Amino acid sequence: MALQDTFRKHFSLHLPFGLFCWNLTLLSILSLLPFLIVFVALTPDFVKILVTNPTALSRFFRQVVTNGLPVVVIINYISFVALSGVVQKANRSAIRHIALDSFARAGAFVMLHMLIYVFSADWFGSFGGDRWTALRVVGPTLERSYLFENISGVYLYALLPGAVFAYLAVISDPADTKKGPFSARSVKVIIVACVSLVLMVTFLSMALTQLFSKS
Repeated sequence: MALQDTFRKHFSLHLPFGLFCWNLTLLSILSLLPFLIVFVALTPDFVKILVTNPTALSRFFRQVVTNGLPVVVIINYISFVALSGVVQKANRSAIRHIALDSFARAGAFVMLHMLIYVFSADWFGSFGGDRWTALRVVGPTLERSYLFENISGVYLYALLPGAVFAYLAVISDPADTKKGPFSARSVKVIIVACVSLVLMVTFLSMALTQLFSKS
């Protein structure tokens, strides 16, 4: 009940729209920061480059603000709006909804990157200002995200904290006061859902690479 109460308090559709979006944005930033710090720390000489090169720091900040943060916020928004309705239902099918939400997050992650890459080509001249080139690099970039080899891996794994929080709220049974949301079954379902999300992004990205390589 505590998780559901927290979910309703901070992510209820009954909240003012501005407050709802602020809470989602704050959650998304807190989800991004740990993975972003780890990525910068693990990338050789990255800290030195950011500190000594203002242009690199500016472009890195712009990439996070115009790509990573919007992707995480938008996906969390769509997911939380859908899950808010599910939490209100006593006879909800939690596992089915979690599965659908996991696949929806993966699809939205890939599609939003396609859209943002095209906009980046138009607005910032990225990818030589060529939209087609922008689309062609989405697949190869995202299919390696699960290995944390590029900054897209930060954005991918930043989806998981919000997903876990939402899934715990949905899967918890108010009538079950003994096991709570952290029962072995709940943990297994959430782990499977999160792994499925990462794998689905990888498979969709590989399919995208094959699609555009034939064009």
